[in-house]
Amino acid sequence: MTELARHAASSLPDYRLHPEDLPSPVGFMVYAQPPVPGTASGPHDDVCIVSWGPGRGGVWVHTWAPTSMSPAQRGVVQIGRNLAKADHHDALQRARAAAARNLPTPSPDNKPATSEEAADLWGAHLLTTWLPNLERAPIPPSFCPPHGYEWCALTPMEFTEMEGWPDGVSDNQSSVAAEAKIALQRTILATWLLMGQTLVHSERVHAPRAARRRIETLDPAIGTAVRYIDLRRSRTEPSDHSTDDREKSGREYHHSWIVRGHWRNQYYPSRNENRPIWIDWHRAGPDDKPLIGGERVNVLRR
Repeated sequence: MTELARHAASSLPDYRLHPEDLPSPVGFMVYAQPPVPGTASGPHDDVCIVSWGPGRGGVWVHTWAPTSMSPAQRGVVQIGRNLAKADHHDALQRARAAAARNLPTPSPDNKPATSEEAADLWGAHLLTTWLPNLERAPIPPSFCPPHGYEWCALTPMEFTEMEGWPDGVSDNQSSVAAEAKIALQRTILATWLLMGQTLVHSERVHAPRAARRRIETLDPAIGTAVRYIDLRRSRTEPSDHSTDDREKSGREYHHSWIVRGHWRNQYYPSRNENRPIWIDWHRAGPDDKPLIGGERVNVLRR
């Protein structure tokens, strides 16, 4: 599905996004591998999770990427998680006490003599840094979540023409980064459109018993069933030449052939406009005739 979405996005025509194009008003999807490289930076790998929900003028899309943190970053994260679990009043008092010490910012010039002093200096510095946030609200438990993925970007996607669509691309980004972000956004839209077509099969699958027990231990309110979206490859006769037409015209096909996947605009009277429909690759022509180029064999190499 990831490969199909990436391939379909490369030829996706400009299209006006509609609310009914979304699989659900609020949701998230996980790609088996990052569909577009170069879509995350810093301590992240490429984006492979997308979540969305309603926003002003359309839908707001959040992207997430796996983290690859250094030991120092993991230490900061652990402090944040401990603060998130602590009582807000106690955490606020500790941060104010650290700020009152007015300690210098850690640097090579004021390196502490012992590791204990270094840890104390870094801890006081972090508490002082987080004091303004603590005074406004508690640090949320999702502070660098333990599932290994971090939020990367927010892109407001309006229900408007795709041309010039990616509002989330800033002017100071490199052309390579901007193109990667545009490709990712088109891939997201292509995925939504593919999920809404009949070339996919939906099946509700329940988690195994051991997994259900682990999930219920974490949070009984979390559902233990998921919806699998499976692709169905079609094998059809040529749509523009029916059997009756061939008999009337006297045309006879001596081979069958493979039609590559492509987008086709289909008119919707309820919208009074066209909507892109993905036509998956399929075998066309008579079943009893040889396939041009020989039989197709898919090979998985590792």
